[in-house]
Parts: sequence; C-alpha cells; structure tokens
Amino acid sequence: MTQHTPMPFHWGQIELTQAVFIDGIPHITKTAVGEWLEYAEPRVAINNILTRNSYVDCYSTDINLISVDGKNRDTKVYHPIGFLLLVMESGQPKAQAMKVAVAEFVWHFAGPVNISDKERNGYIREIERLTDKLAVCRDAMVYKQTWITLQHYCRLAAWPMPELPLLGKEPQQMVLEVLP
Repeated sequence: MTQHTPMPFHWGQIELTQAVFIDGIPHITKTAVGEWLEYAEPRVAINNILTRNSYVDCYSTDINLISVDGKNRDTKVYHPIGFLLLVMESGQPKAQAMKVAVAEFVWHFAGPVNISDKERNGYIREIERLTDKLAVCRDAMVYKQTWITLQHYCRLAAWPMPELPLLGKEPQQMVLEVLP
C-alpha cells in the first residue's frame, strides 16, 4: 500500500487541512471534513454521519497515511463526491450554506427556460426522431450516445424523458392503466 502524506487543500472558499491526491484527484480525511464543517469533535461527528449513511463509504478509499507524529496509519479518505455527500448529510451552518449553493447551481442548469413554441416544437420533433432511432438501435455505443442526445433535447424542451421499458414494444403489448 502506498504511503500518503496529508497536505492542505484549497479550492474557492473550501479550505481543508488534510487531503491526499490519488490519480490527480483530492481525497479528504474525515478529520478535515469535520473541521471544515466546524464540529467540536470533527472525526467523531463524521463517524456519526457515516453510521447513519453508510452509502457514502462507496466514495472512500483505504490508504496508509503518514500522520503529523510520523506514524503510519491506515485510514479512509473521501473522493470529492464523498466529501459533498458528507456535507449534505450534516446539519451544520456551513453544510446548509453548501446545500443552498448546490441547489442554486442545479437550478441554474436545470431551471425553466423561456423558448418559443416554434423552438419547442422543433425540439419535440428531434425527441421523436431520436426515440425512433433508439427503438431500432442495435449498437451499444450508438445507443448510449443517442440516449445522451435525447436527454439534452428533453432538457431543452422541458419535456419528460421517454420511458425506456416501452421502447420496442408493439402498442398491443402495452398494458393500459385502469383509470378510477
């Protein structure tokens, strides 16, 4: 196992005391996350969050860390996605501010767009064309790229994504819902 020496990490308004780079990506220690969130007992607080939200561990890596006292310790470090998930599960004031910032970021890219009926109808025609293409596509790479393009046009048109399980079925194969 490779030994890693923690170092400070700064990005925008995020200043973390302990991070290591793995394949060029900063990974953060529990202590650094807890300190950034301003917990009185940083590591204990993050361990409590992890106990309630074990799914976050999917975004961690076990490493051998050289601590400030020069000793080697096996520990987990968290990928930036894991860092963000830990922050999202926290109730600290900094976490709440980060949640608002993330929500505003998402709204900026996914919020309503004012487009003309003519433009929307063009997008809908493209959605129909791409859906037809998906229904007969046999190549995985072409299918994936067409799906990505379809998602893009659905977002542009503020139109719901088609239901994939229905692709390729004959209309008489589909079960109709019984309305009350």
